Amino acid sequence: MVLIRWPLDWNGPKRLRGLLDFGFTLYGLATLVLVLLFAITNMPPRIFMHLFSVLLFVVGTLLALDGVLGLRTGLDRTGKRLRSGRAARLVGSLKIAGGILAATLLAVGMNL
Repeated sequence: MVLIRWPLDWNGPKRLRGLLDFGFTLYGLATLVLVLLFAITNMPPRIFMHLFSVLLFVVGTLLALDGVLGLRTGLDRTGKRLRSGRAARLVGSLKIAGGILAATLLAVGMNL
């Protein structure tokens, strides 16, 4: 967990953010840069598919990790919503399924 200090005033534990949130932010920025590079440069579609598959695998790994942590702790924080107990374990299971799907898409993308 990371405490965000600036420019927000102390507002209690709502300012605590997980490192996985920063991973998802970095993934979004990397995807945006990749799409812009594909649109602006002469990047071959095959290279774009391979790089995009790797980015999908990265976000799938983050989802699976977050899902495992949700299953083990019984707590899940997605965005600004905090879940606990059975709901957190259900969301954790769905995140693990999303991670497995992303790994499958990596295998398909690399074999094209």
